[in-house]
Amino acid sequence: MPPHGPGFAGALHSHDAEYPDDDWNLYSMIDRDSIVGLNLTSPGDTIGIFKPFSRRLEESPMIKSDADEEIIITIRFTSPCHVRKLMFIGGGEDDSHPSTVKCYVNHEDIDFSSIENFTPAATFSNLGVNREGTAEQFATPASKFTNIDVLTFYFCENHGDSSTIVQYIGMQGEHTHYRREAVDAEYEVLCNGQDIEQPEDKKATEGTGY
Repeated sequence: MPPHGPGFAGALHSHDAEYPDDDWNLYSMIDRDSIVGLNLTSPGDTIGIFKPFSRRLEESPMIKSDADEEIIITIRFTSPCHVRKLMFIGGGEDDSHPSTVKCYVNHEDIDFSSIENFTPAATFSNLGVNREGTAEQFATPASKFTNIDVLTFYFCENHGDSSTIVQYIGMQGEHTHYRREAVDAEYEVLCNGQDIEQPEDKKATEGTGY
């Protein structure tokens, strides 16, 4: 199926009927059943931090790291997306807000044991305490954040607390309607010239009993 609009023009609106004009729209393109949150006290709340921009200051749901300050979140989009800007809002006391996040593009099954084997597509190490949700809009390098199926966020540091709290992740960009799915195709085996009976072969076998 072709992209939504000419090129990706016209793909900036949300697919959420309740918030049709939200241009921080890519939360509505997440496959909710495939989201993964690691080292969290309540992993099931992870999808809740991807919400409409107008709800970005709502404190619930939010996620909190468990054993230490590190968090890994992996999302899969329902169709390939171009992510142009990111916004992060922490929660709790100022010290628990994230200060560094690394983003990985189109890598499957990243966890704490394997993440050092991958190179991040971008690292944002100057995340401030963005309580009002008016700052910290990070532009992504376009060449690395195009045609994304899988996106992983690794929050590796905060502002000094033993736990990290994330309240909102905003993603602005464009999406397509094209879905990458397995193709079930049947191929005909075409005979080659050696398999076709030629006139000369027919004459050679006439009268031989074959």
